[in-house]
Amino acid sequence: MLRDVPSPGPHQPLPAVVMNRPLLRQTLTIVGKDLRREWRSREILTTTIAFAVLLMVIFTFAFYHDDETISLVFPGILWIAIVFTGTLAVSRTFQHERDSDCLRALALIPGSQYSLYLGKFIVNLIFIAIFELALIPLLIFTFSIDVSGTLGLHILTVAVGTVGFAALGTLVSAMLVRNDLREILLPIVLYPLLIPLLIAAVQVTSAIVDGAGWPEVGSWIQAMIAMDLLYALLSLALFRWVLAAVE
Repeated sequence: MLRDVPSPGPHQPLPAVVMNRPLLRQTLTIVGKDLRREWRSREILTTTIAFAVLLMVIFTFAFYHDDETISLVFPGILWIAIVFTGTLAVSRTFQHERDSDCLRALALIPGSQYSLYLGKFIVNLIFIAIFELALIPLLIFTFSIDVSGTLGLHILTVAVGTVGFAALGTLVSAMLVRNDLREILLPIVLYPLLIPLLIAAVQVTSAIVDGAGWPEVGSWIQAMIAMDLLYALLSLALFRWVLAAVE
């Protein structure tokens, strides 16, 4: 059961987020609930993995012509596939809470303005990471990308980009949960906000494919980490107002 933690009002400043025991317990309860439901239905993962594989097949036949084009098209294909497929996952973040009309009940639980966001954020990260494990190796194999010396940088770049995408996507999904046009509005609202992160991610991936190392891409990755922190802190700060508005 979700337990009590102090619940600051909207007029109070956001405290430092410390994963104390009640908050941690609430967050893990939400994560466990969503993962158990997905394990029973396999609704999100089946859809996202199938869509990711379909995108890979289409992009391969459309853009793979010769070895000289690989470094030009692979970064864009990779991040388009991640963003498009990830959008399917984050669009359903609050679907069951909306369908069962329990958002108001969750909002009344002290501390839920933090634990609900953190729980959904972690679940989205897990879902996106799972379909990335299915998609990225297929893309690397299909485009014959040599990652033997740069695997760590590739993993770091994808991980940093995914964290920022999930942090912002969770907030925007909550904002649109009551809107009848949420599936249409989600990419319209989310994608422009992600442009700085995606530009950096594509630049880093392109440089790594061309053989660059940490000295060449380190500043870009640090900028991506800074954007992740900004997205996460702003989302956590704004989520209580969003939850109060949509409940």
